[in-house]
Amino acid sequence: MKPARTGVLTTNAGGEVVLRRLLVRVVSGASKGAEAVLEDGTMVIGSHPDADLVVDDGAVSRFHVELGLLSDGVRVRDLGSTNGTYVGDSRVESVVLHPAAEIRVGRTRIELVPADLPAPEAPPELDRFGPLVGSSAAMRRVFGLLQRAAASDAPLLIEGEAGTGKSAAAQALHAASARKGGPLVVLDLAVGGDVTSAAAAAEGGTLVLDRLERLSGPQAAHLVASLDARERGSLDVRPIGLSRVDLRRRVEEGALRRDLYFHLAALRVVLPPLREHREDVPLLVGELAARLGHPGMTLSAEELAPLGAHRFEGNVRELARLVEQLLVTAAPARPSQPPPPMADVAGLPFKEAKEKLVDAFERRYVAALLQRHDGNVSRAAAEAGLDRNYLARLAKKHGLR
Repeated sequence: MKPARTGVLTTNAGGEVVLRRLLVRVVSGASKGAEAVLEDGTMVIGSHPDADLVVDDGAVSRFHVELGLLSDGVRVRDLGSTNGTYVGDSRVESVVLHPAAEIRVGRTRIELVPADLPAPEAPPELDRFGPLVGSSAAMRRVFGLLQRAAASDAPLLIEGEAGTGKSAAAQALHAASARKGGPLVVLDLAVGGDVTSAAAAAEGGTLVLDRLERLSGPQAAHLVASLDARERGSLDVRPIGLSRVDLRRRVEEGALRRDLYFHLAALRVVLPPLREHREDVPLLVGELAARLGHPGMTLSAEELAPLGAHRFEGNVRELARLVEQLLVTAAPARPSQPPPPMADVAGLPFKEAKEKLVDAFERRYVAALLQRHDGNVSRAAAEAGLDRNYLARLAKKHGLR
């Protein structure tokens, strides 16, 4: 069996999860050609024989500079050398660089070259992660990424539409990580909140930053300060950001600080909308029904047919509301009884039959939903995970408003 690869788990520029490694190579001076690979932790460069990378240069101190591998780059920290460490013409004490880069110690130039390796594949049979379930290829890939992320301490960004399970994924990731004994602090940035206080409260655990797309300017400044403290080692917390939109676009538009994005997106996982993995609907229905106290519940092909054309704007959250409504309107003996025949549509063409089933399903669901909220469309839409205007159109379509 091959030894396990070491390295820092991260996402490269192409969106692939990799094990970060760094090739440190001397490119000038008497030690030209000397090199070493940094796979984890730190590396010390100096003229002393005990240094991890020995440089033969009279202007280099015995233990001159330390390199620390991060998920988003490499930290270069001068160790109080006599002649200093330089990046370009600037003398630095501590700086984070994104490879490829070059530093100078004494009269010697040293290259920092990425040497990433592909991350090992997750088991193909993995069909759940915490409360998230799915057997489709898209969801198995997500579960594999989350499983590997749980074994890492790198900052993580989880993106996906409303209702895809971002919060559940973050909580499950914390529970599966080495930080599970520490606090899990969730800060909803859409309603304000003190980032600095939340980060302090999450010491030793995980800080979940929900609705990152709603981050304000002052919050962004405080968050960068907290993340800088984390990189310096004065704050022990793992940040997990949640966003309903692609934050890379926000960076390109100038609406989000680039340094903040790269702080948080060392690892990036995108949860797909339910419409992109509809084959998981039967499995999800059974799982959701079991959580509502009805284990073993299944839907017939006739009952699943309307869901095949459903838009699922609220994703899994909306499906959960649909399952709940089915349980409310179903007979008590339903789990052990076959579904009733759909005699009223059996003789119709398929397209027309499906439209009638979808219409009946929508009307029953929307009517019950609005009744629970006394006709308040905003509250009803929030419960169902639907856009308010879309729910209003459905209600009008079926004569409910």
